[in-house]
Amino acid sequence: MSNTFHWDGRDDGTAVNHKRIFQVINQSESTEYSLIGFGSDEGVQRNKGRIGAAEAPNAIRKQLANLPVHQTISIADRGDVICQHGLLEEAQAVLADHVAQALEQGEKPIVLGGGHEVAYGSFSGLFQYLKAHEPDKNIGIINFDAHFDLRQADQASSGTPFLQAAQKSKEQGKSFHYLCIGVAKHSNTQVLFETADRLNAAYILDRDVQVTQLESLKQKIQSFIDQVDYLYVTIDLDVFASSIAPGVSAPAVKGIDLAVFDPLIQFIKDSGKIRVFDVAECNPKFDLDNKTAKLAAYIIFNYIFD
Repeated sequence: MSNTFHWDGRDDGTAVNHKRIFQVINQSESTEYSLIGFGSDEGVQRNKGRIGAAEAPNAIRKQLANLPVHQTISIADRGDVICQHGLLEEAQAVLADHVAQALEQGEKPIVLGGGHEVAYGSFSGLFQYLKAHEPDKNIGIINFDAHFDLRQADQASSGTPFLQAAQKSKEQGKSFHYLCIGVAKHSNTQVLFETADRLNAAYILDRDVQVTQLESLKQKIQSFIDQVDYLYVTIDLDVFASSIAPGVSAPAVKGIDLAVFDPLIQFIKDSGKIRVFDVAECNPKFDLDNKTAKLAAYIIFNYIFD
């Protein structure tokens, strides 16, 4: 694991009500939340997207560092898993081990991506942990994403992680539970919709993710949550409009709005079932005024703090 980031920021004082994240991270013997970076462009490159997401973990950390601390928390930075020499599958396996290790230690891992190939590593870590400790429990994947990422391909990429998760589940005799929120019809081929239907995946189109439909959306999500024991929640930042998330591998023409995302993610959090959380596809190379990295930090901030 690489761990070279220096946590620093504006120092307003040492009193509790002055604290910012950089002042509390790595300061506790026990840890509730742990950050794990996944520096990878390989999956995006294989999927013919815009590379640059490998630099995301530190870009997100930089935006997290100055955010205020509103309650007592314990959080640690576990460093980065780096995909080198195109060895994506090996990097995903290493990430899975670190996610499983964090869960072993009673932590709630937050993975900072990186291309959305991060998802197979995050999922595999939770799968690995449950197989060892609670083999009768099942996982529900909630993916906020403009894309299904159920692509059939000869090798893993940022477009294949959830088909890989489905295949892994089938191989291990487990049910596959997948809900994709924010799917853009113009960004997915007909075969991807057919694949989702074949896998009995649930999905909500971006055009239906509206504040006016909030209660209906919550009902659909609750119905999904009721089927599973634990959740892996992943946020692909290309689910948002490019006006607030320009720095992604595949910018959205439409995208969903924070006004509906915020209450939905809080609703999911309130279920108490989230075990692994990640943010993917932040691409600092194409970001404008750090908008996308700030958005990623904002999402993580709201996940950590009540």
